Amino acid sequence: MWHLSPSHASMTERRAGSVRVFELPAHRRARSALFGLPEATRRFIGERRERVDLLHLHSVFIPDNVWVAKIARRPYVLTPNGGYSPEVLRGHNRIAKTVWMRVRERGYVRGASLVHAVSPRELGQLRATFGTPSLVFLPNAIDLPAVRIAPEDRLVGPRKRIVFLGRLAVAHKGLDVLLEGYTRYVRGRRDVDTELIVAGPDFRSGRTELEAMAASFHPDVKVRFAGPLFEGDKEALLRSAYLFVHTSRWEGMPYAVLEALATGCPVLLTSATNLGEFVEDFGAGIVVEGTARGVAEGLGRLLEMPAERYGAMCSAARRLVSERFTWPTVAEQMSAAYCNILG
Repeated sequence: MWHLSPSHASMTERRAGSVRVFELPAHRRARSALFGLPEATRRFIGERRERVDLLHLHSVFIPDNVWVAKIARRPYVLTPNGGYSPEVLRGHNRIAKTVWMRVRERGYVRGASLVHAVSPRELGQLRATFGTPSLVFLPNAIDLPAVRIAPEDRLVGPRKRIVFLGRLAVAHKGLDVLLEGYTRYVRGRRDVDTELIVAGPDFRSGRTELEAMAASFHPDVKVRFAGPLFEGDKEALLRSAYLFVHTSRWEGMPYAVLEALATGCPVLLTSATNLGEFVEDFGAGIVVEGTARGVAEGLGRLLEMPAERYGAMCSAARRLVSERFTWPTVAEQMSAAYCNILG
């Protein structure tokens, strides 16, 4: 694995399990776009070019990736992870994106041996944007937790805990709609004891905006901001969740939803998460409109369903991940795609 970052002053090597990770110097994005990679990194890639059969590059509008592909002169797979969705292209820094797309990015995408979409919706968007003939849909994948959580263990006392986990990117993740929908639900059904926990790192002062919203709510509307959580703390939160919510306006395929489903937690999603079709097919949760009313009505359906039905939904959540999103299934298909490129 090659990890390019401005925080690396020189090339260093470390191990992450069985993976060799090379930390390589890079310029900040604007300078990288204009001047390319530092000499040390160009030299590193040039010296190792003959040992590389195939590159797999992730994310979009990263000039470093464009230069790596150009210098290495090897076949490459590109995984945009939803980064070319219309909402992203029209969003933050859209003028810079438009210029870079015209100058470098479009040619970089079309030069890929394969463009990897993580959802059927993204596959269609990529085809419409680039007309790329070499496209494949393969979902993200995760490992199933060894421990199963019983539905009755998802209650923190009498309270039903509703959890969001992810970047506090308000517009992207639809967190304004989530809070508005949650307060609408609570005001209509104060006999159900609930708590909304919003966990994840701040993004462009999103936490400040959300905390201001929450402070204006009635005291019965319990919203707690947990900050970033990792490893054991994150797993404990997901195990305690009665319901996991993800109300994005656009996505690739969010890992947090897969992680919640893998623990056996039912989910409330918008269709923009690109997981709604799978969730509905397996009965692992519900898909709602990305409006406060849609969220409120969905919360009512899930939080007030009979215990037997809720237990069946918990089982369906884990079964969905087991059958469709585990590494053995996805890795085998990706390996086949690599072999097809290399011949």
